[in-house]
Amino acid sequence: MQEVNYKKGLPIFFLCFLIWGFQPLYWYICGEWDTFFMLACRIIWAAICCLCILWVQGKLPQLWAVFRDRQMLKREIPASLFLLADWGVYLWAVQNGRVLECSLGYYIQPIVVFAFGAVIFREKVSWRHLVILAVVAVGIVLSTDGFGGVPYVTIALAVCFAIYAAIKKSLVIDSVVSTTAEILMMVPAALLFILLFRMGDTGMASITSLRQLMLLGAGVVTAMPMVLYSVGVKYLPLTTAGFCQYLSPTLGIVCGAVMGEYLTPEKLKSFYFIWAGVILYCLNTIYEERKRRRQLQVEQEKG
Repeated sequence: MQEVNYKKGLPIFFLCFLIWGFQPLYWYICGEWDTFFMLACRIIWAAICCLCILWVQGKLPQLWAVFRDRQMLKREIPASLFLLADWGVYLWAVQNGRVLECSLGYYIQPIVVFAFGAVIFREKVSWRHLVILAVVAVGIVLSTDGFGGVPYVTIALAVCFAIYAAIKKSLVIDSVVSTTAEILMMVPAALLFILLFRMGDTGMASITSLRQLMLLGAGVVTAMPMVLYSVGVKYLPLTTAGFCQYLSPTLGIVCGAVMGEYLTPEKLKSFYFIWAGVILYCLNTIYEERKRRRQLQVEQEKG
């Protein structure tokens, strides 16, 4: 990790999460397209954009090395499947007026990732973590009233990303290279789907010049945040990077309002508990980081 530089890191991170946060509006202005066709086009154009970025960075040899490494592929293939599931659920939710459920899912993602880490990687769990998980669980239970049933979108997004993050944690390669490899693995299926099922009015036959530009833009708004994140995280402490990610679901609430989906009193009840869990999680992260630094300082003084 490079030397901490907030002047460089924070602007890059804010731009990254602004793009991620306002993505629902982009899919909204794309119009009422078939979800699976849009997903397939997003995959193809995102792959093209990522390949161009790696070409400019001179990292294409690293990408080809991933596909020659069988041990790497054993982790990248499952990661690709869960990334595909995350994208598919997200696009479907946005097109069906369920942006707030997406925001709820992205708020709790870091906490679910931690829970998976505790189970899979045997990471240490304190009583504070159990309190945080309990508060979040109450928020999810209450959301069944506000959203008229079990928030499947929220749960699906949080779980898919948690598993995806758990897989990615074991990878030591460049994040953009890794994600590009995962997107490229989706491309054959995306192309076959379009050729076999979406050459008619629900797909290719409906594309105009403007719509083609919108689809190209879908690749850009998918690839650019990835690059910005991989650059910005080098200049910021991991705790700061973790806090910045909550900007995205917060902007999602704004997008929901623009698209006609509002925080009703029933929905707010669940969000209050989720927000409380997020705040507690952030405070505990700060506490543990300070404790770790103090212990390190003591060890250095003894040494």
